[in-house]
Amino acid sequence: MTAHMHCVIVDAFSTGRYLPAALARRGVGCTHVQSSEAVPGFYLRTFPSGAFAPEDALVHRGDLDGLVAELARRGPAFVVAGAETGVDLADALAHRLGVPGNTVDAGRVRRDKYEMAMAVRGHGLRAPDTLRTHRFEAARAWAEAYDRWPLVVKPADSAGTDNVFFCSNTVEMCTAFSRILGSSSLMGTANRTVVVQEFLAGTEYFANSVSVDGRHHIAEIWRYHKRPGRGGAAVYDYEEPLSDDDPAARLIRPYLLGVLDALGVRHGPAHSEIMLNGHGPVLVECGARLAGSILPDVVDRCFGTNHVDLTAEALSDPAGFRTWADRPAELKTHLRYVSLISPVSGRVTSLSGFGRIRELESFAGLQLGVGVGDVLAPTVDSATSPGVCYLLHDDPGQIEADYRALRAAELDGLYAVQ
Repeated sequence: MTAHMHCVIVDAFSTGRYLPAALARRGVGCTHVQSSEAVPGFYLRTFPSGAFAPEDALVHRGDLDGLVAELARRGPAFVVAGAETGVDLADALAHRLGVPGNTVDAGRVRRDKYEMAMAVRGHGLRAPDTLRTHRFEAARAWAEAYDRWPLVVKPADSAGTDNVFFCSNTVEMCTAFSRILGSSSLMGTANRTVVVQEFLAGTEYFANSVSVDGRHHIAEIWRYHKRPGRGGAAVYDYEEPLSDDDPAARLIRPYLLGVLDALGVRHGPAHSEIMLNGHGPVLVECGARLAGSILPDVVDRCFGTNHVDLTAEALSDPAGFRTWADRPAELKTHLRYVSLISPVSGRVTSLSGFGRIRELESFAGLQLGVGVGDVLAPTVDSATSPGVCYLLHDDPGQIEADYRALRAAELDGLYAVQ
C-alpha cells in the first residue's frame, strides 16, 4: 500500500458510513462527494459526521468538469460508491480521473433492471423474461401474450422492495403502473419507465463480492426468508449465511462470477440477489456497491471479516488482496439478520422497549432507522422496516428461540407510539 494514499467516496451512506474508518486504518485519506443536492433524507441521516474535514466534503451540483478538476488536484488512487445513489457518479468519476473503475456503463446495465437482464442473457446466462415500457397498453399486450401470472411490476431504477408489485391480472398491473409512474424511486428520481418481469419462483439468496481488475472474490452468500406483509406484498423476515460447502452456494458461485463479468463489474464491491429453483440460479438484480444495512463488526464475528473491510483492503492494496481472494469465507458461528417488522403506526415516543431485545442471549447488534419523534408506519417493504437486529450464537436453537421472542415483543408493545 502506498503511503498517504487518497481516495474518493461517493455517498458514504448506509453501510458506506463505515468505509472512511476502514480506509483510515489502512492509511488512506478520503474526500467525500455527495452525488446530488437531492439525496433522500433517510440516507443523509446515516452520514458519518466528523469523518471528513469540511474541505473534504463536496456536493456535486451538476458541474462534472468542475468536480473532476477539484478531485484531480487531490490525486485520488481510486473512487468507490458508498451507496446505491452514488453508483453512476462514482463510475463517471473513475473514468474521468483515469483510476481503476468498472466498465463504462453507457447502457446503464448496472442500474436499469431491463438492461441488466438483457446484459446477463447476452452473456449466455439465465435472466428473467422482461419488458420495459412507459405505456400500460404495451405492458398489457406483453402480459397477455406471455400468459404466465403472477408477474412482477417494478420501477426500472429500483432498490430493495421499493414499489415492487406482484400482479395476478391486468387490473392489478394497471394499479401498479399508476403507483409507480406517479412516484419517485428510493434514489429520489422520478419513475419514468416500468419493468414487467416474470415471477421467479424458488428460494432467494444474496451474495456480497469484491472485485479487483475483473477478478471477483465472493465474500458471503446468504439465504433470504420472507413473509407476507400488510397488503399481500412480501417483506424481509430474516437472513442466514451459507457455509462454503452448502449445495446452493456451489450452484450460485460460478453463476455469479459470470453475472459480474456480464455487468462490467471490475473494481470494488457488489451486492447481488439471486433466485435458485429447479432450473438453476437466475439473477434478480445486482448493485455495484456495498450491501445495505449491515453491522461490519457483527459480521466479522461470524466470518472473521466483512464486506466493508474486504472492500477497503481490495482498493487500498489490490496486489495483496489478489493473493488470497480465492479463499472462501468460513463460518465460525451461527448468525441471523432479522429485519424488524412494525405492526403499528404513529409517532415514536420511546425506544426503551428495545432494552428487552438487548437482553436476549444471542443478541449481537441493533441498527434502528427511527428515533424518538419520528413517524413509524406499518412495515410493508424494506423502506418501512424500523431497522435490523443481529442474533449470533453457537447454538442455532438459541437463535431460533430469541427470534421468536423478538417477534412476540413486536406484537406486545415493543414500538411505543402515539
